[in-house]
Amino acid sequence: MVNMYKGAFLSLMTVFLWAVSNIFLRYCLVEQGCNQFAIACSNVLFSGLVLITIGGKRVNVKEILTNYQTWVFGFLQIFRNLFMLMAFIYISATQANLLANVEIIFSVLLAWAIFKRKPGSIDFVAMLFILFGCFILLADLPIDIAIKSVVFVIISALLNNARTIFAEVHHDNKADLTVKERLSVTGWILFVSALTMMIVAAILSFTVYLLPQNVLEALPFLKILPAPSEYIAPNNILGGLINAVLFYAASMYCYLYAVSLSNSEYFMMFRSTQALFTYFAEAVAGMFMLLPRLSFSSTDWFAAVTIMISSACMVLMRTKRGQKLQNTLNSLFR
Repeated sequence: MVNMYKGAFLSLMTVFLWAVSNIFLRYCLVEQGCNQFAIACSNVLFSGLVLITIGGKRVNVKEILTNYQTWVFGFLQIFRNLFMLMAFIYISATQANLLANVEIIFSVLLAWAIFKRKPGSIDFVAMLFILFGCFILLADLPIDIAIKSVVFVIISALLNNARTIFAEVHHDNKADLTVKERLSVTGWILFVSALTMMIVAAILSFTVYLLPQNVLEALPFLKILPAPSEYIAPNNILGGLINAVLFYAASMYCYLYAVSLSNSEYFMMFRSTQALFTYFAEAVAGMFMLLPRLSFSSTDWFAAVTIMISSACMVLMRTKRGQKLQNTLNSLFR
């Protein structure tokens, strides 16, 4: 029970820090012209360095580096951030966080497939309401913006679910580690994966730069890669550094610790409320003219409440009380 309370507190701290981090990163993209891939990498890189500095040399670095789960988790983290940042270019952080509640659906379905945690009838009803709320939220957007936003958010959500599952089964994350050891493990995971990704991406970018123009026209997707100079651009470096020091390093520690104390569904219950934290943070940023003012219509609020309540219900059904209620309802309809 004590672990569940600790998990609840750490989950709320994670959600709050993610909300503020999202607002800051959207500010970097929209107002400071940062490159989404470069700042995603620099953010994870500096976050890792901060955690390593705080944690110290208290872990077996060789064991961490030779564990394939370290690399998988790190790359999932970078690409999850990247696709969410791409969504921030087209819609507000609050809208993106509301749409990201499809993670709840993916979490339940993946838990069913991997951990054999079978969903009940209430889960499927809640899924329909979440999708209905997302549809209402997207209805007023131009079709091209809606499609791009949905694609980026869905990819980000799937990557985030995969990351959560890896955090739950990761050997080092489940080990009986001290606070500083956990910080150090998390830091090395982030640092080595981000550094590797930046080196590989920079080499690919330089190679693309040398290709003839006719090849680039035939393969337009290669233009997605940022120029090598983007990785050392002051705005991308400072944006990643500030976010890492103030928000992201702490959020990653809270996130890994919370999941290790409970499970992915328990964490997702708190994750479903992130849009509220994000809305208030984004509204404050708009008041100070750091970002465009956020305006939510009554229809948007209806969609938001529908999504959040449905998401919370889905996750609550994974608790012991929820399971008892679900079993009772299932017996009534037999």
